[in-house]
Amino acid sequence: MASAITFALVLQLSVLSRLGLPGATPDLLVVTVVALALAMGPTQGAVAGFAAGALLDIAPPSDTVIGINSIVYLVIGYLAGLALDPRDRTVPITIGIVGLSTAGATLATTALSGLLGNPRVLWDQVPSLTLSSALYGVLLAPLVVPTIAWIVRRVTPEVVLDRVGTPGLG
Repeated sequence: MASAITFALVLQLSVLSRLGLPGATPDLLVVTVVALALAMGPTQGAVAGFAAGALLDIAPPSDTVIGINSIVYLVIGYLAGLALDPRDRTVPITIGIVGLSTAGATLATTALSGLLGNPRVLWDQVPSLTLSSALYGVLLAPLVVPTIAWIVRRVTPEVVLDRVGTPGLG
């Protein structure tokens, strides 16, 4: 889990942020947190989200108050793990969860930063940043979610989600 989060953070900050894509930077970290939550459940998703947010908060060039990303990513990881019964998840629903999560991360981070008085929040750009973030999340989901699920099955085969989405013995 830690290596997936670290890899996603390094790739997001060193490669994806420099691509010059229109709108928001593709949020590989949120997609990774959601993928971990879908594969391992809400508790592990929350832990992964908190860890990912904390790393993003302290990684340069962070411009948010320390803790905002930790809180937002923790909530996203927990809610994504609770989203549906694992047996009812289809590809479109999974991609939709990722898209909503990336859009939610953009909105929540912007809202909390604005409430705490960050002068860098430009409210007129929030809709376009939210939509582009969701689009990039939807585009990354088919690559990241199956890869993380495959890694989780190989590394931690004892983690099998039962009917209610909690870890059980398979």
